[in-house]
Amino acid sequence: MATLELANVVKTFDKATIIHGVDLAVSDGEFVVFVGPSGCGKSTLLRIISGLEPASSGDIRIDGQRVNDVSAAHRGCSMVFQSYALYPHMSVYDNMAFGLENLGVAKALIESKVSAAAAMLQLTPLLQRKPTQLSGGQRQRVAIGRSIVREPKLFLFDEPLSNLDAELRVSMRAEIRDLHARLGATMIYVTHDQVEAMTMADKIVVLRAGRIEQVGSPLELYNRPCNQFVAGFIGSPRMNFVPAAEMPGAKAGAQTVGIRPEHARLADDGPLQLAVSQVEQLGSTSILHGKVVEGVPFELILSGQTNIKRGDTVRVSAPAEQLHYFDQNGLRL
Repeated sequence: MATLELANVVKTFDKATIIHGVDLAVSDGEFVVFVGPSGCGKSTLLRIISGLEPASSGDIRIDGQRVNDVSAAHRGCSMVFQSYALYPHMSVYDNMAFGLENLGVAKALIESKVSAAAAMLQLTPLLQRKPTQLSGGQRQRVAIGRSIVREPKLFLFDEPLSNLDAELRVSMRAEIRDLHARLGATMIYVTHDQVEAMTMADKIVVLRAGRIEQVGSPLELYNRPCNQFVAGFIGSPRMNFVPAAEMPGAKAGAQTVGIRPEHARLADDGPLQLAVSQVEQLGSTSILHGKVVEGVPFELILSGQTNIKRGDTVRVSAPAEQLHYFDQNGLRL
C-alpha cells in the first residue's frame, strides 16, 4: 500500500504538450479511476506514474519519496495491461512466477505466493495450462495474479477489460473491486468507460486534453459536475442540454440547462416538446430518443413499458431540484 502525489506534472512530445501541469493526491488504499475521452492523456499519465514514460517536468512522489529518477523496475508499481502480455509458451504458474524468479526469490516463497494469488483469483485448477487454453477473463486474472505476487506499492490498470465482452466486463469489474477490498491496496485504474468509473471508483479523476477537469467521488461528480463537460461525460445515457431560454424560472445568468434522462418526465404542461424518433423498450424501462427546440437531441428514461412510438410528440418537464445550470463558458452556476 502507498500514497501517490503528482505535483505540476507536465509531459511534452516533440514540442506538443500532452499533460498540462497535473496535480493529484492519492491516499493509501484508495481505488482511483482516471476517466476521459480517447486522447485525453489518461494512459500517458499512468505510464508516467509507473516510470515507463519520464515526466518532462514536475514531481512524482510515492510514499513521500520523489521517484522521478527511479526506474520503473524499482518504483514498486505493477502494471496490468489491456493486452494481458502473457508468455504464450509458459504455463499459468510460470507466467505468475516469472518476475519473482528474475528477482532471485527463493523457490519455496515463489510457490507460496503463486499458490495464494491463484487461490484468491480462482486460478488453482488452471496453473498448468497455457494462455491459449484460457478464456479472456481467465487470462486477465493471470495478468492480475502476476501483479499480486510482486506485492507492489501501487497497482496500475490500463484499460484491462477493454478486450472482454460486455457480460464478462461486468463480472470482472466485481472481481477487481473484491480484490481491492481483500488486499486494501492502492489502485489506479484507467478507462474510457464512465460506467466502469462510476461502479468501481472511490475517487474519479476526469481528464480532458491533458488537464484534470474534476476530482471527486462518483456521486459527487454525478450530483454536482463542475462544468458542462463533466456533466455530459458522467452518467449513462448522457445528460441532455437545452437552452436556458426554453426553461421558465431558469437561474439568472444561465446559458444552458442540464437534465439527466432519468430525471426528465412526461408532463402535459411541460416546457419542452419532444418529437420522438426512436423508442427503446428494455422491459423494466423505456428510453425515448428525439429532439426538442431547435433540433436539440434529447433522451428520456421512463419506468416500465410504454405505448409511445416513433413519430409521437410528447411534452417533457423535470423537477427544479434536478436541473443543472451552466453559464456561457460551460461552468456550473
